Amino acid sequence: CDSAYFYEATNSLDAFGNVKMEQGDTLFVYADVLYYSGMDELAQLRHNVRLINRDVTLYTDSLDYDIRNNFGYYFEGGKIVDSQNELSSVYGQYETDTKDAEFLYDVKLKNEKYVMLTDTLHYNTATHIADILGKTTIESDSNIIYSSKGWYNTEVENSALYNRSLIVTKDNRTITGDTLYYDRNTGI
Repeated sequence: CDSAYFYEATNSLDAFGNVKMEQGDTLFVYADVLYYSGMDELAQLRHNVRLINRDVTLYTDSLDYDIRNNFGYYFEGGKIVDSQNELSSVYGQYETDTKDAEFLYDVKLKNEKYVMLTDTLHYNTATHIADILGKTTIESDSNIIYSSKGWYNTEVENSALYNRSLIVTKDNRTITGDTLYYDRNTGI
C-alpha cells in the first residue's frame, strides 16, 4: 500500500492507496482502502475492490474477507466473472477453496447465449453449474425458461428443472412438467 497504520496491541492494520493483499500464489486482492483486524482475521476492503482467484475475478466497492475461512462477501452490489459467465447481484459470497458462490437480490447471470434473472442463485466457478433456488427466468434467442428449482450446467448447457417448470420456444411451443430435463445443444 502507499501508507498504513499498524496497531501492534490488536495486531490490526489500516492501509490506504494501492492496497494489495496476497494469500499464497492463487489469491490476490486489490483495493483503495483496507481495514484489517488480526484478532478476527477479517479484512474489510473498500473502493475499487478486485479479488482474483485463478480465472475468477470479483469486482465490488465493499468486500469483507474472512481470512481464517477463506471466503469473502459483498453487500452493496458486485459481480463475479469467470471463463464462462458474468454474475451480478446486490449481495454475493465467494469461497475461494470450494469455488462456491451465493448470490442474493437482483441476480443476473449472463453469457453470450442467454441471460438468467433471479433473486437467489448458487453457482460454482469450477463446475459452472448454477443451482436455481427461487423464481427464475432464462432468456435466450431460441426460448424462455421459467423455473423455481433445479440446476443449469452453463458449460455443457443442460439442466434439470423441477416444480412445474415451463419452456416457451420463440415459435410459441410450450412444455410444462414437474421434472424437465433440457439439453440446449440438441434442443431436446
